[in-house]
Amino acid sequence: MAADFGRLGTALSLTEEEEAGWVLPTGVWHAEPFTRGFFIVGRLVSTKSFHPEALHTTLKTAFNPVRGMDFKMIAGERFLLKFFHALDRDRVLARCPWAYDKNLLVLAPLDAAEDPVCVDLNWCDFHIHIHGLPLGKMTKEIATFIGNKLGKFKDVD
Repeated sequence: MAADFGRLGTALSLTEEEEAGWVLPTGVWHAEPFTRGFFIVGRLVSTKSFHPEALHTTLKTAFNPVRGMDFKMIAGERFLLKFFHALDRDRVLARCPWAYDKNLLVLAPLDAAEDPVCVDLNWCDFHIHIHGLPLGKMTKEIATFIGNKLGKFKDVD
């Protein structure tokens, strides 16, 4: 059995030509026109399929960007939002969480140099309210403690 894996490993090895790699011609690396802007990568947390064009139209209406927004489906269920002004992108991120068709939209800021497929879209910030806490116990320390018990504490109002 081990010998079989050894033979498979040698059969999958790179050739000398493949190991040398590739050199991109000058200008090719910066040729992608979609790289200028302010980006958000996102995914819809749902077991149902969705229509990308309907999602784009709904998000454009909900986000109401002053300078506009482009939408592009990328690997798997992920999508890329390109804003033409940083304030539009920042406003969308500040108002998270968002929902579409009663399903959570997980959004994360994306730098143009980052790979949108590698961004962790498995968590989302939520604002929580704690009721029934005595007035004398409404401290930042108590809020931090409770927040860390529920998830990852970020900030307190």
